[in-house]
Parts: sequence; C-alpha cells; structure tokens
Amino acid sequence: MFTSKCPLPALVAWCRTLKHSLGAGLSPVRIFRQQAKSGPRALRAIAADVAERLEKGSSLEDAFEPYRDRFPPLFVELVAVGETSGRLVDTFDELCMYYETTDRVRRDFRAQMVYPTIQFVAAVGIVSMLIFVQGMLSPKPTDVTGLGLTGTAGALTFLVVSLGTVAGIVLLVRSALNSLKWKAKLEGALLIVPAWGPALKAFAIHRFLIAVRMTHEAGLRAEQVLKYSFRATANSVFMRGEPRAVSVVKKGGAIYDALEASGAPFPDEVRDSILGAEEAGMMTEVCDRLAESYREEGSRQMKAAAQYTGWALYALGALFIIVAIFGIARGVFGQYDAAMKGL
Repeated sequence: MFTSKCPLPALVAWCRTLKHSLGAGLSPVRIFRQQAKSGPRALRAIAADVAERLEKGSSLEDAFEPYRDRFPPLFVELVAVGETSGRLVDTFDELCMYYETTDRVRRDFRAQMVYPTIQFVAAVGIVSMLIFVQGMLSPKPTDVTGLGLTGTAGALTFLVVSLGTVAGIVLLVRSALNSLKWKAKLEGALLIVPAWGPALKAFAIHRFLIAVRMTHEAGLRAEQVLKYSFRATANSVFMRGEPRAVSVVKKGGAIYDALEASGAPFPDEVRDSILGAEEAGMMTEVCDRLAESYREEGSRQMKAAAQYTGWALYALGALFIIVAIFGIARGVFGQYDAAMKGL
C-alpha cells in the first residue's frame, strides 16, 4: 500500500523470464520489448523504457539506474556484475531464487501478524465502545481510560488517535522503504532492536555473501568486489564501511583485512571463513555455504521477530482492555461511595 516498489511476485516472474530468454540467445532489447507488452503489468513501463535506453546504446546498469529505488536490494548491483562478467543468465537465476525466498519470508511474516492486528483493532474498538456507552447511559460518564475522554467525542478521539498513530507509523515506515537511502538508514537503526536486529543483520550479511560470490566468480578486482558487495547489504551500518574496506584492498590487503578495517558488524565466523577461503582459493564454495546458512538464520530470526511483534500487539490490546476495566470499576465504586455518603 502506497509503495512504489515493484511487487516481488512480479519481479520473480521477470527474473525467470529474463533467465530463460537470455539463455535462449535473445537480445536484451528484444526481451525487454516483449516484457513491455506481455510481462508483469507492474513492470511493463520500466521494461519499455529500459528497452529504449538499451537501443540507444546504454548499458543495463545505466538503463536501470533511474529505477534503482523501484527495486529491492541486490538487483541493480548484481545486474551490473552479470553484465560486466557476461554471466547475466546466472545472475537472473540467482536473483530469481533470492527473491522467491524473500517473498516467502514476507508472506510468512504477514500471516503471523494477522491475528495480533485483529486483536489490537478489536481492543481499540471495545474501549471506544465502552467510552461511548458510558456517555450514553450515565449522567456522569465514567472516565474509562483515565485520560479525560468521555461520551461520543471521547470515544471518537480515542479511536482516531489510537488507530491513527499506528497507521501513521506504518505509512512513515513504508515511505522510508520507498527510498534505498532511507531504507538503509532504517535497517541500520533497527540493528539495535531486539529480535528485529538479528534478522536484519542476517539478511544483510546474506546479501553481502551472495554479491561476494558472484563478483568473485566474475573475476572482478577486489575493490570492485567489495564496492558491489557492501552496497548490496542495503544497510547503512555496513555501507559506511565501504570506503575503508576498498582503501585496504587498493593497497594490496586481503578481503579479510578489509572486513576488519571496515568496522562493519561482521561476525567472527564470516571473517574467519573468508580468511580460510582466500588462503585455500575456495571463495565461491565458502561464500555459497555461508550465504545459505545466513539465509536460514535470517528466516528463523524474522519468524521470531514476527512472534515478538505479535506478542507486543497482544499485550497492547490487553492493556487497553485492562485499563478500561479498571476505569469502569473506579467509576462504579466512585458512584457507590457517593451514594453511601448521601444516605
């Protein structure tokens, strides 16, 4: 809702078609012309513009650059790597598998959030109804919330403020996600948040390792490997380390030394594994194995984050109802005391 990002199912279908079409020997211009007519509807306008830019002599990386914010992390970076190395078929195959995983994790998260969200909205509705009913039935309405909200106006105020605050936060986050720059800052800030931090960190490392594997396989220089890989993390905390890391390898240092100098929060496991991979000449195999491990870890952590967020919503809804119950009880006892004093 209100996002300019292309839908992941459409992007998966696009990557799959591009992989097969390029593998069959079709030219990129012809493929994107076809996608502009019969491809995923959300991407047809982009496909038409990309085809036009390619026809004028632009590279794929340059053709996609104006739409960088429309695509999720890793897409433009790996397309550039695939084009440079002449391995676009492998690139779109990798992107297809990556976004299938991402789409599955997103669907699982949304499914886990359905019932907590319903419970929270129901709790807000119940409390609003209590405020309204108290105002209708009692000459001196009870302040159910303790916030001075009574009657019809109080019920509407509580309903609008409660749901409006949550909706505002959601829209603010979605707006930030429409820009890779703000998305990177948001993910970087969330690294310190329990449950969410480990999940986002695992996925950032996963993207980094995929980019390292593909750029290394493509035979790019070490500084190019690190440039594309740090940008693929789409996380400001990691991306800040790119200049320091690139500086190290330009001076002849190893990738392990570059990761140490970057200051990015790579676990010892990743740094030590890359050190061993460099010495043994097995960078592709090690990064492939580590990437799969962090993909699984990110999926587990995201499920945990969804559970904790759901529990938080349950607790918030329960808090609303408990506050309402105490407010009613306070009002009843107050009226009882007043009646007793009048006798």
